[in-house]
Amino acid sequence: MKKKKKWIWISLLILVLVLFGLQQYYVYVTQDQRQEEALVIQVAKDQLGITSPDELRKYVWGEKEGDDNIYWTMTAKNKDNQDILVWVKFDANNQPVQGTGGIHSELLQNGMSETQIRSRFESDVPGGEIKRIMPGVVNNIYVWQVYYKADTHNYYRFYRFSNGEQVDLVYTVPNS
Repeated sequence: MKKKKKWIWISLLILVLVLFGLQQYYVYVTQDQRQEEALVIQVAKDQLGITSPDELRKYVWGEKEGDDNIYWTMTAKNKDNQDILVWVKFDANNQPVQGTGGIHSELLQNGMSETQIRSRFESDVPGGEIKRIMPGVVNNIYVWQVYYKADTHNYYRFYRFSNGEQVDLVYTVPNS
């Protein structure tokens, strides 16, 4: 009986060590992303005076190899307690771009909501299955990017944040 208890305790100890190791590995793997998120929040606080940052998302888009535009987007409250959408541009060294064009914000009430874009998309592409909608930037236009499946292909479609008009770009994702 004592041997059985001994092996149960050893097994539990090994399980705890494995779980601790997995948690430490996860922290190590995600540390760069957490540092970028902290930078985004700090830049937005410093330059826009935001409070209550929420829904941080990394957006990467490039039409050609090596031509990636990297933005972090988030919803937040501004100093007047209004809901805003913020775009923070990052350079190739994963640092926020300084000066004009580095950070942009819009009042959510002055643009289209995700729900409105969803409705617009459903009327434009009946039967299309939306996989993701997220704010982004394409051709220096602040947009909602819709990633969806129609028929047997996946596509990207873009709608202007300001008025919901479709940007004349629809990209087909090659089948793999």
